Amino acid sequence: MTSYPYMTMKSAGAEFPYQPQKPTYRQYGISGTSIMGGYISGKEQNNALSGRAWTREAEDMLATDPIVRRSWSLVKQTLLSAKWEFKAGIDGDQTSEELARFANEAFGFAGYPGMMDTSFEDQLNYLLEFIPHGWRYAEEIYCIEKDSLGKEKVFLKRYADREPSSHQQWLSIDGQNLDGVIQIMVGGVVPDPIPASKLLLLTLNRTGSNFEGIGLLRPCWWWWKEKQRSATLMAIGLEKWAVPTPKVVVDREIAERLGVSDGDISAMISEAEAQAQAYISQEQSYLVENTVVKFDTYGKDSGFNAQGALQVIQECDNQISQAFMAQFMNLGISDTGSRSVGEVHLSVFRRACINFLDLVASAISGQDRRCGGTIGRLISWNYGNIETTKYPKLVHTGLDTDALADALISLPSLVQAQLLTPDDDLEQSIRQKIGAGQLPSEASRSAKDRAISQNPNLAMMERLRALK
Repeated sequence: MTSYPYMTMKSAGAEFPYQPQKPTYRQYGISGTSIMGGYISGKEQNNALSGRAWTREAEDMLATDPIVRRSWSLVKQTLLSAKWEFKAGIDGDQTSEELARFANEAFGFAGYPGMMDTSFEDQLNYLLEFIPHGWRYAEEIYCIEKDSLGKEKVFLKRYADREPSSHQQWLSIDGQNLDGVIQIMVGGVVPDPIPASKLLLLTLNRTGSNFEGIGLLRPCWWWWKEKQRSATLMAIGLEKWAVPTPKVVVDREIAERLGVSDGDISAMISEAEAQAQAYISQEQSYLVENTVVKFDTYGKDSGFNAQGALQVIQECDNQISQAFMAQFMNLGISDTGSRSVGEVHLSVFRRACINFLDLVASAISGQDRRCGGTIGRLISWNYGNIETTKYPKLVHTGLDTDALADALISLPSLVQAQLLTPDDDLEQSIRQKIGAGQLPSEASRSAKDRAISQNPNLAMMERLRALK
């Protein structure tokens, strides 16, 4: 049995780790995901759903399926409604406040016009596409400009979008960590490799060295293909059986009884065939038959029923909506559903959207690192070596539930039960939440005055006390 310096052995043969005296800095394991020849292997089992092949499938899904498009649009528009701002790493610290001011000015937050040539919100239109696709990267383009204080600084000009369809290879020296990317030649232009120090890489559900992640569209793919197949079969059936095929029927028994010759019967059949052809080509809207030659419909008892195919398509739509956590959108379409169920689904959907934005915020925030830490790079270039605890944090608001609105419903009951005191501090907190400004000093009131103003009986008792 192999012996390890940091393991102890028991007589039974089991190995039990113990706390070493000093930390071991050596790395023993691997991520489990391999980058061979610039391509990620070891995660996606279907080769047709990796690399640029997956990009083509994902773009086709978004472009052709209305449910896929609706589900993603619902998520995306919700994400775009958020508000962004950099907050100081340490409240009250002068350096932290200055770094937050610089970051907000650079990105155009907190009332600043911004130093980018395109607003951050507009750039989110393509950056957020990593969510359905699984990954997306942008190249950081920098510029030197004077800030609002008149000092020259390095600013981020924009996150230049790099379409996944133009991606060719992931560059990694050790096969584990990302060192850069290579794009394909487009329009006769051969792009240079982009180093990881100039990349903002956004990945959903990344594990190990799988920089391509797993997007929301991946679990939808099978249902999308099955939906296409069912819709195609239904269309074929409708085209074949929706317009009846005329069938010429000859009653030989009546023909013999009437003494109709074989030549006359052949002439009647030829005339009926001509009528049927004219009817199918819509040159004639009626058919004329006689006692010998009549018309019938071929395949009228074929058993074709489009309802079955529609039920399959409906289930596929339901599964696609669930992948985007937007199943509450189907409550008004189906025969079942309730407001309480919809509210639960909406709460889960909102929480997922918040987590998506947290991925964007964490990628931009923090110290300089591979494929992230934009604000850390800008601070190190403009302010030198600063403690990372003072770095500003990118935060988003607007998607969380309004705790104040929920609390206001029960506020009178809490005050009446004497579980909450309506004092100046409470009013000041509410005014700040709704943007009503500071409480004027002349409007200050004691808790007793507030209670009297809300209760006429208390006001009368106070007047009686004053008369005594």
